Amino acid sequence: MLRPSLKPVTASIMLAVSSGALAQTPEVIVITANAQQQRWLDAAASIEVRALPRSGLLIDSGQLLQGIPGLQVDSRANFAQDTRLSIRGFGSRSAFGVRGIYLSQDGIPISAPDGQGQLSSVLLDNIAEIEVLRGPLAVLYGNGAGGVIALRTATEATARAGTALAVSQQHQQYQLAGRQQLGQHQFSLAAKHFESDGFRPHSAARKQQLQGLWQTQLADSLSASLRLDFAYDPLLQDPLSLTPTQWRADPKQTVSQAQQFDTTKSTRQRQLSLALQQSGHSPWQLALWRGEREVTQRLAFTGAAITSAGGDIALDRQYQGVNGQYSWRLTDVLQSTVGGAWVSSDDERQGFVNNFGQRGDLRRDETNLAENRDLFWRLHWQATAKLSVDAGLRYTELSYQIRDRFIQGANPDDSGRKNYYQQAAAMGLNYRLNDSLSWFISTGLGFEAPTLAELAYKPEGSGLNLALLASENRQWESGVKYAASRARFSVSAFSIRSSDELLVASSDNGRTSFRNAGATARQGLEFYWQQQLTPALSQQVALTYLDAQFDSAELAGKRIPGVARLDSHWQLSWQPWLTRPLFLEWTSRYRDQIAINDQNSDFAPASLSFDLSLHSTQQLGQWQVRSWLQLQNLTDRNNVGAVVVNQSNGRAFESAPGRQLSAGINLDYLW
Repeated sequence: MLRPSLKPVTASIMLAVSSGALAQTPEVIVITANAQQQRWLDAAASIEVRALPRSGLLIDSGQLLQGIPGLQVDSRANFAQDTRLSIRGFGSRSAFGVRGIYLSQDGIPISAPDGQGQLSSVLLDNIAEIEVLRGPLAVLYGNGAGGVIALRTATEATARAGTALAVSQQHQQYQLAGRQQLGQHQFSLAAKHFESDGFRPHSAARKQQLQGLWQTQLADSLSASLRLDFAYDPLLQDPLSLTPTQWRADPKQTVSQAQQFDTTKSTRQRQLSLALQQSGHSPWQLALWRGEREVTQRLAFTGAAITSAGGDIALDRQYQGVNGQYSWRLTDVLQSTVGGAWVSSDDERQGFVNNFGQRGDLRRDETNLAENRDLFWRLHWQATAKLSVDAGLRYTELSYQIRDRFIQGANPDDSGRKNYYQQAAAMGLNYRLNDSLSWFISTGLGFEAPTLAELAYKPEGSGLNLALLASENRQWESGVKYAASRARFSVSAFSIRSSDELLVASSDNGRTSFRNAGATARQGLEFYWQQQLTPALSQQVALTYLDAQFDSAELAGKRIPGVARLDSHWQLSWQPWLTRPLFLEWTSRYRDQIAINDQNSDFAPASLSFDLSLHSTQQLGQWQVRSWLQLQNLTDRNNVGAVVVNQSNGRAFESAPGRQLSAGINLDYLW
């Protein structure tokens, strides 16, 4: 089934997934290296698509990304710190936000020019699908693209207005949404309010989000979309992480420093995005965006020393960008795409003494500039009816500039510049063995430049860490895919060798410095199986085995911290009465132990959890009622949600929530 002609520009990897009956496995349509529509079986890459969950209180981006092989989801259960996502080890060292993974929504980058990003500002309930690209072909998306996570905003044509309510022991969430179709124009508006008492003391949160979307068909083959996003988080308390000893004694406790220094964060973000798309024989796409992000945060120390960056942080970021691409068919079997992107950000950063929750004297005052300029070329060749080839090149220029205005006494001028000139290349082959089975192989050369945050501090002394190099990686991947009417599975084997890997040198109360390691090696296997076992019963299984180790003499044989060797996900969905839209779902997750530092001095224990949910949809005339009930961590097991890598103060464990009961109802009027 095709999407309506009125749709957003999708310049990243995702286009569409057709919907089918429960007893059928949907046909998956993806976009990979060729930047054009492909069937999942024809893509020379490991790639998965997920729809919005039909039940549950969406408070964390990780909830949308569970059960994707190769993607490790570490929920900090801490609204002041984003969920950490890593793909085949890329992003595992991130102290906050998402690092090493390219993020986008409707073709508009969420990642900043330096590769840092976060999904906390995205209105998750308004996302229809998420596509995740893993492996060598991901490097064609530029800096830090160890993988790609592309989100698509819901754009169904049905006119509706609705409200939603969701509650649990700690959380309350309210929503209002409306959608209207007027001729060639479609309008939608959604608003959400969320508040929480938190899982631990001093972990309360309040969040508000708003999204407006206008789409129109300007001509038979030309469409446009304009999206406004607003997110305001006035209160995000940080309960801080725990030492292994503290966690084992009481994983629900909060350390005294959180109350003592009132560790709290607040954010405000606004963004306007415009996208144009021309279809036809020579399609093109163009996207422009501009936004502002404000952050204030109190850390768990005073930062009173004159050489300190302060314990009370204020950030005001202005960012903008444009990307575009043009495709043409050279022959009936050969298609080429060229494009480019320019993205920049301007950060005004200040740091103050944290006088135990009160803002004190100035300790940091600087401007951080980042600019990313990219050119890329991609090629798709249908060599034979069964064999296709995808290839591409990308050239990136990344410029950083820091202008320091706080120069007093022992605090020197920390101004500086750093430029990176990098290239990426990848090629993949896909061979259709028959109508249901294909084999693929791909290889790529990619890179990951340091972010502004990673350049901010030297491991020793003051000033910028301008000695940091971009890490480079060589990847290989091969696998098979199978798709039939009731089943779909894939198996992939991969190998990644990195040089000058960026690792945490030290992390203490929010001040994290980085260094280049000699070399690392990662290899593993990924397995995904989705099947309709009976007309009433279906299942999804995702397994990842990842052996990630240091190769350099300094740490040879040590496991890379933050990376689980084994990660698994199993979900059963049962429809007791085929004539009634009532579903019962069982989900189990297992994650192996995780090293907390380069020396592997301690490990977070293996994590195991079970979830049970019930959801139903009823159509009553023009009214649609959706309701759900969910019980998470059924056995109330104490788990470590995430590890703070190389935390020098010893507080490496971030507790996962215990047993949680939640319920929700959505009421929509359709016309």
